Amino acid sequence: MVICVLLVAAAEAYVSYKDLRAETEQELATFSRMVSHNLQRSLQESDEMLRRAATAFEDEQRLGYGSAIQPAFLRALTDSSPEITDVFLASAVGTIVQRGRQAGSQPVRDVAAGADFFRVHRDDSNAGLFISDPFMDEVSGEPSFVVSRRLNGADGRFAGIVAARFSVARVERLIASLLAGKSFAVLLCKGNGRVLTRHPHSEQAVGMDVSTHPELLSALSRLKSAAPRQESGAAQAVVEVVSPVDQAVRLASFAQVGSLPLLVGLSTRTDELTERWLYRFEWVVVSCLLVITIVLLLLRTIQLQIRKIQSEKLRLETITNAVRNPWLILDEDGGIIRLNAKARETLRLPESPPQWGNALTGAQAILDHLPPIDGTPERQQCRRHDGSLFPVESSAVRLHWQGRPMVMLQLRSLEERERNQASLMHRAYYDDVTGLPNRSLLVERMARGLEAAGRLGYACGLLFIDVDHFKRVNDLLGHAGGDALLRKIGERLQGVARHSDTAARFGGDEFVIFLDCIDERAEVLKCAQRVLEALEPPLELGERHLMLSATIGVALYPADAQDAEQLLKHADTAMYEAKASGRKRIGFYGRETSARIERQLNLDVALRGALARGEIRVVYQPIVDALSGELVKAEALLRWTHPELGPVRPDEFIAIAEENGSILELGRWVLEEACALSREFRACSGRPLTVSVNVSAAQFKDSDLPRIVERALRRTGISSRDLELEMTESVLVSNVEAVNARIAALKALGISLALDDFGTGYSSLSYLTRFSFDTLKIDRAFVSRLPGHPQSLELTRAIAAMAKSLDLRIVAEGVETRQQAATLCEMGCEYLQGYLFGQPVDREDFLQRHCGAAL
Repeated sequence: MVICVLLVAAAEAYVSYKDLRAETEQELATFSRMVSHNLQRSLQESDEMLRRAATAFEDEQRLGYGSAIQPAFLRALTDSSPEITDVFLASAVGTIVQRGRQAGSQPVRDVAAGADFFRVHRDDSNAGLFISDPFMDEVSGEPSFVVSRRLNGADGRFAGIVAARFSVARVERLIASLLAGKSFAVLLCKGNGRVLTRHPHSEQAVGMDVSTHPELLSALSRLKSAAPRQESGAAQAVVEVVSPVDQAVRLASFAQVGSLPLLVGLSTRTDELTERWLYRFEWVVVSCLLVITIVLLLLRTIQLQIRKIQSEKLRLETITNAVRNPWLILDEDGGIIRLNAKARETLRLPESPPQWGNALTGAQAILDHLPPIDGTPERQQCRRHDGSLFPVESSAVRLHWQGRPMVMLQLRSLEERERNQASLMHRAYYDDVTGLPNRSLLVERMARGLEAAGRLGYACGLLFIDVDHFKRVNDLLGHAGGDALLRKIGERLQGVARHSDTAARFGGDEFVIFLDCIDERAEVLKCAQRVLEALEPPLELGERHLMLSATIGVALYPADAQDAEQLLKHADTAMYEAKASGRKRIGFYGRETSARIERQLNLDVALRGALARGEIRVVYQPIVDALSGELVKAEALLRWTHPELGPVRPDEFIAIAEENGSILELGRWVLEEACALSREFRACSGRPLTVSVNVSAAQFKDSDLPRIVERALRRTGISSRDLELEMTESVLVSNVEAVNARIAALKALGISLALDDFGTGYSSLSYLTRFSFDTLKIDRAFVSRLPGHPQSLELTRAIAAMAKSLDLRIVAEGVETRQQAATLCEMGCEYLQGYLFGQPVDREDFLQRHCGAAL
């Protein structure tokens, strides 16, 4: 009996081990095929995008448009696969020209000329798709490999590469998701034997050369063989190998990744197989000890067969449910045998299998025909159970289940991709905020319209529209409110434009209406007037009612320009000319406009080096005590004499300096010059002299202004009491907290502040209470009318009384007569400034006139 039990146990152990090994080998073969198919799909999809990118680049080269690819296209390629971390386009010398993602704070490095993926394409024009050896990416700090294609110039020469960088870690995560919890090891290597990745991850394995390993050498030799290849993705026979990574004996199955020079090796340790077998054998031994009859042995055999069938069924369900895309198992006639949950959801199939129908025939057919059974993706229209169609990419592979030939069909929906492509096209030609055509689409339509106008002999017009004071409204409403306001403005402009016209948003608060066909100048004027009238009614935003206006510049074709860019430029110039003479105006482009613009451009260029050439000087005008006539202050003023144009008005060149940024350098220089005058005056006369220096809005916004002032005081050695900064109310029209912070920093140095030109511009009494000023300067526009103009007299008296109540010192500018001086003194003005007491003079003349003498 004991011998019988031992024989039965030995037989059962042998059968169990064989079954377990066969089951494991089948799992290895199945999963190796599945991993190779998924890697093939990801890489071939990337290759298709790279191929399209290369084609787009070469088309751009042939057409002479440039050497770049649409950024949206590269971003789409970057987002096409989760395993891709970046896409870049490199020039023929390895310089990164474009990237799919913004580099952000990380450094952007060029491609090394010795990199294999760069060298291969440079040296071999027929290299096609190339997969690089793994490397450690210097930017992300993670192992990566590159899939790349060659870019050719218009002359067919090497112009660079377009490449997608795959993250080894992401590829390992993809493989891990496909294994569905199986403890298999996966090795992905190139045809040259270099390991791209290993799951589970091993730093030792990535980059290892396994071409000398006997079993892997055999698989790699078949991969490189010129003989006809086996079915794409088919696994080789399961063999025992000694792992080059952990030196363990493993069962391994190898499969080629489609037609790519890549090999997938799926393996499991033989000692793990033994452990699993021993675990099963324990139950067999106990069973054999308990049963000694043939009936129980037969029951045991039946039980093992049932378990095997259930295990195979479970394994098949695991495979189909583990993937991200819909999978279906079909019989040879196209009938649906099994599918995963994603397929049932995507195809909207009922729960009952008999209602699934046939995938290839009948009214409920999913596909019109089966794609090639080699894993090659094919684009088709897929039909849901409710009859609706949607685009898919389908691929099919052959497998055997329960001894029957089956077909595994994979569907990948392209709906979202096509929606994204349509969205990208819309964003490329239409403004995101207003929905109007953007500048690109406008220029295209203008080019077509002007070409037709030139061919048929009619005229075209362009309205360049700028919303007046939009920045103030935007600051008040915030960006969301500003966008809502732009949308409403766009709707009104679209209502004004004719059906054949193009209303577009040019940028910021600027809009353009292109009039495709006009008969005469008066027709353009009428359209411009309709625009102004359309903006007159209040715009409602929530509970706010906003009154807006616009300034319009008009240019005509062919009178003013011969192409789209020139027409836009001249209309823009006309708009700025109209805005300079006031708001809510219509300006037509003319020769005098060009002359003014040319003068401004010449002054802009000349001003940048005027200080270094000694063309700019500082003059000083005295400010005296109103009662005693004694000199107490001097205002520093800039003067510029151009060697060809002669003297340039301060208001003209200072405005240009603020626009081109040179006002910051001029401001620092004037500040130190003025402080030096105060020091020299005290040295000559023994009396202090306060110098007053004007500060522009651009200087005041500079966060370094307090430090610049402190450095000027320290260099010249004068007291902070001897320096006064003047600013106009335009400086204060911004963020109140930021203005107060800078004023507080200046006051902390002991500097006195004066509000200049009070009563003009954006005058607001709240400035006097909100900000800490020491002096109020009454503008010359009021002083020049005294004392014979009653309104100016009363207004000046009111300003003086208000300043006294706020404990502010008063300076009256522009005093030219004794009568004006007496009137201002009677009102309580402490200080007077004007030609009556002295014109602005150079430093030497000022010191010579005023040192040691009272006025």
